[in-house]
Amino acid sequence: MSERTRKIESQLREIVSVQVASLSDPRINGLVTVTAARVSPDLAQATIFYSVLDGEDETSAHEGLQSAAGRIQSAVGSQTHTKRTPRLRFEPDPVLEQANKIDAALKEVQQSDHTDHR
Repeated sequence: MSERTRKIESQLREIVSVQVASLSDPRINGLVTVTAARVSPDLAQATIFYSVLDGEDETSAHEGLQSAAGRIQSAVGSQTHTKRTPRLRFEPDPVLEQANKIDAALKEVQQSDHTDHR
């Protein structure tokens, strides 16, 4: 990955984070954290990864983010200095989901280990 791509991804993450925090949509207000941004090699597409506060409705948050994508993309366009503004797509961060699965598996092993020793 080039230095330019890394810089654009960092800029996107910062801009989108600020924009998401300023949204008044109750589906996402205060519940969503932008964790990463990945752009396509041609900079035409950007995937914005996010996490949702534990126990909150991820489907509603996704709908809220998709609903606000145009507004957020407009802010990205006005704050970056690229020829073309990447089209934004929001996705739940898979790393967090995998970490939760690993954590649950470890707890299960620990509980079964406790019951086996009794």
